[in-house]
Amino acid sequence: MENITGVLIGSIVTLTIGGLEIDWGKNNGFINHSKLFLPTDKTILSEYEHDGERYINYGYRRELRSVIPRLELYGYSAKTIQKIWDEHLSYYPDYYPKFELSFEQFAKAIKNITIIPRPGIDEGYDYDLGEFAQEMLNQPEYEELKNAVNSNSRDLLSFFENLDPYIQLWLLSTNPKNQSLYLEWHTDGIINGGWTTDEDLFKNWADDQTFLIITEGSSDTFVIQEAISLLRPDIKDFFTYIDMTEHYPFTGTGNLFNFYKGLAKIGIKNKCLIIFDNDTEGVEKHDKCQNISSPPSLASMTLPALHDFESMETIGPNGAFKANINGSAVSIECFLDLSYRTKKPASIRWASFNKEMNRYQGALEGKEFYIAQFKKSLKNPDGYDFSKLHSLINKICENCISIANQGA
Repeated sequence: MENITGVLIGSIVTLTIGGLEIDWGKNNGFINHSKLFLPTDKTILSEYEHDGERYINYGYRRELRSVIPRLELYGYSAKTIQKIWDEHLSYYPDYYPKFELSFEQFAKAIKNITIIPRPGIDEGYDYDLGEFAQEMLNQPEYEELKNAVNSNSRDLLSFFENLDPYIQLWLLSTNPKNQSLYLEWHTDGIINGGWTTDEDLFKNWADDQTFLIITEGSSDTFVIQEAISLLRPDIKDFFTYIDMTEHYPFTGTGNLFNFYKGLAKIGIKNKCLIIFDNDTEGVEKHDKCQNISSPPSLASMTLPALHDFESMETIGPNGAFKANINGSAVSIECFLDLSYRTKKPASIRWASFNKEMNRYQGALEGKEFYIAQFKKSLKNPDGYDFSKLHSLINKICENCISIANQGA
């Protein structure tokens, strides 16, 4: 491959934000950034003419604000990036110039950067070790960092060249002015050079990075899977589910709790999130899970408590009355639009009394109707209230990010 300056450079791959290059590779020596994108993000990144020929560069593009949740699910957050920095610093050679820049100085300088958008043409230069960091610090946005580093030694600057680029990317994303810029992965060089294919770039990473969602029943799994696919397609590839084509194996709170104990006992390595209902039995079993020694890849949660559930119509031995059902009667169906195509108010019926929790267990009446209406809304979402499902997805993501942070 030849760049527009006519210099033979081989197959170059770069990651840019607003046209500013933050990572590069060559031939088969590159970081696979597929975790930041979806296969459908492939597009034309730039077009230009050189010596009478027209060139089109393909690659992957995604707005930075929509990359942030993917970074966090992958384990990058304020809690983890310093740990990654410190680990990288521990490998810095003793015979190199003394490295005196603190993480706090680095983080402050990068957070202060507001990227000046550049043209989208990817020239793809080849760099010697330390040269890429030199070029980076010469950009006007990096003046504060350059002054803090106060060295032009390629040996010292190689620290930044080998540093995980997602540390910088996460810090840049904390500046709201950068969030509307595009993150672009220029892959044409390595694909046209025969070093990889689009299919290979997106193959296998999910085995290590996805979260297996396990619920009390097939309806719970169905609602969560469909809601994430519809409302958060930008992160849907981070989640996998139990195959429901056969009999669902974990129906009921007790079976799900026993499954959690089994996963904890074998020290499961895959990332798993167990979701209990936010009812009396679910809260009891979730609390018991917290007392079980479990690997960092395994966690449990209950469906979240919402303000909407603090005053629900209920029916019990003492008749009808309004009650707060958080922690005693919240099932997955409660997160659906309970007023969609019906004038009948939703109602909870109190049933058995749990002596250990000292409270009744309740259940939403007419669950099948609400599930059927939700299925209809998937084909025509207009008029359906997805607000509670948004809250549920946010809580699931919050717990998965916590798992990812534990493993980072």
